[in-house]
Amino acid sequence: MMDERRTKKSKTRGPFSSLRRMMGDIISTRAFLAVFSAVFALVVWAAFVSSDGTLTRQKTFKGVTLSVNGESALLSRGYIVTDVLSETLPAVDMTVEVSQTNYDRASAVAYNPHIELSQIKGEGENELTIQASSIYGPVVECKPATVKVNVERYLTKRVPVVVVLTGEMPEGLYVTGYDPDPSVLTVSGPASLVSQITRVAVPLDQSSFSRELMHDRISLGFELQNNNEEAIVSDKINVNYQSVVMRSVIVETALVPMKQVPIDTSALTQGEPAEGYELIEAWTEEDSVAVAAEQELLDAITIIQVDTPLDITGATGTVQGYLRLKGQSAIKNRIPTQMGVTALIEEKQIERTIRSVPLLVQGAEDGTQVSLSQSRQTVQLSGGYHFIKNLEADDLQVYVDVSGLAPGQYKVPVQVRIDNAEAFGCALSSPEVTVTIR
Repeated sequence: MMDERRTKKSKTRGPFSSLRRMMGDIISTRAFLAVFSAVFALVVWAAFVSSDGTLTRQKTFKGVTLSVNGESALLSRGYIVTDVLSETLPAVDMTVEVSQTNYDRASAVAYNPHIELSQIKGEGENELTIQASSIYGPVVECKPATVKVNVERYLTKRVPVVVVLTGEMPEGLYVTGYDPDPSVLTVSGPASLVSQITRVAVPLDQSSFSRELMHDRISLGFELQNNNEEAIVSDKINVNYQSVVMRSVIVETALVPMKQVPIDTSALTQGEPAEGYELIEAWTEEDSVAVAAEQELLDAITIIQVDTPLDITGATGTVQGYLRLKGQSAIKNRIPTQMGVTALIEEKQIERTIRSVPLLVQGAEDGTQVSLSQSRQTVQLSGGYHFIKNLEADDLQVYVDVSGLAPGQYKVPVQVRIDNAEAFGCALSSPEVTVTIR
């Protein structure tokens, strides 16, 4: 007879038996089944969405750098943007719409936000729309949406190249040539700047010259300048020669030796002063002239000849003027064609002898007799030409003064007086005479 009682299940045994019983209890609950169903549905939906290429999502890029298109085309239209766009263009924030399949692949580089300079209408301030597009989808929003730029006329003109000498030339050298190559450059840029440019200045430092290199070709930088020799500097200005951008020019230099050559002082004047006057001295402003020439010729030049001296004909006093120097075609530097000269002219000093001039007595007391050892004198006078030449014997008063002398015999000096006389010198045949007073 069988036992009708149900056989009891044996308890679960083995490792982690309690953990497995707990997991079984959780799985068998309604709450677990609800959560599992929701997660499974979400996974299925995500898989469905990711596989649908028509669905899109928004993606944002921040601080994207703008680029510029159409600069060459704008220049061909005769306009130029004066702003330094690399410094003034703002970074933009873009919100784009991207398909699910391309979401991870889409980047800011793929959109290339930029401005088209073809939007520019003319001079002044222009507001340009920021553009961007990509195969990954459209741009929903761009901040900022526009950019303002300043525009001027684009001007091109030819400007001469001028070499500007700087520094001190070494002694004994002279530069005969410093020719720039090219001699004219083409300058292009904003009209407000290019219109001011009048020359391309190339500084040439003379202190670098030496006798070891009398001919040379040097590459030198340059500076754009206005009429006042002030620099015009801008990244917007282009300098070129035959469509080649120029940063420097070639300057070909040529040197010759130089030395000081004295002026011929023996022929500074011509003609004669007025009668009674004579040339005392003549001198020029400079004693010598700097002369530069090839060494062989320079060695042969020892004096600078005078071509046209200073004319002193009829002069009665100091004369100042100019004389003309002789030049030579082989001299490389420009010597003065004229030189200031001074001629010192004074009245001649002459001597004249007047003989047998009566010797007079002055100052004798009444009632006395005065006798002289000599009654006449020979007088030698010296002084200005016209004064001495026009004197007569009667103009001279040759005398002895006996005022206050008592009777007796004395040695008394002989004196000479000329009324209204200029300064003069006098010599007598007998400076003293014997005087007897009775």
